[in-house]
Amino acid sequence: MDLKYPPEADAFREKVRAFLTENLPAGWKGIGALSHDEADAFRTQWRKVLHENGYLAVNWPKEYGGGGLTPLESVVLAEEFARAGAPTGGSNDGFGIAMLGNTLLRVGTEEQKQHYLPRILSGEDLWCQGYSEPAAGSDLGNLGCRAVLDGDEWV
Repeated sequence: MDLKYPPEADAFREKVRAFLTENLPAGWKGIGALSHDEADAFRTQWRKVLHENGYLAVNWPKEYGGGGLTPLESVVLAEEFARAGAPTGGSNDGFGIAMLGNTLLRVGTEEQKQHYLPRILSGEDLWCQGYSEPAAGSDLGNLGCRAVLDGDEWV
C-alpha cells in the first residue's frame, strides 16, 4: 500500500504553506502565546483574511461562498494549519459555519441559503444554540421533552 500523497495534494500543500507564510505574523508562536485581548483581535482579523482567500468554510460549495475543497485538500489544509498553529476560523465558526451553515446547505431553502450563508461568512451574523428545560437546565442527558409522530406532524 502506497501511503504517499498524490502530486496534486503536494501542490496544494505548497499553496497553503505559502499562504500561511505570507499571512501569519513573523515569528508566529500560535494563538496561545497571545493575551486574551490580543487573541480576540487576531481571530477577528484572521477570519477576514481566511474569508478573502477562500480558506473559510472550505467544505462549502463555491457557489455559496465556500472553498469547495475536496476531502483530501481539506485534510492537507488541516495538517498545515495545525503545523503552523494557525486558527481555522473565528471563535463563533463552530456554530455558524459548521453547525448552522452546514445544516442550511443540506436542508435549507434556496432563499434561506442566499440570505444567511453570506452573512455567516462575513461575520455579520453570529450564531449559537441553547438548550434548557425545566428540571434539566442545560444538561442535555436529562431532558424530558420528547416528540411523537402523529400522522404527518411531530407533536
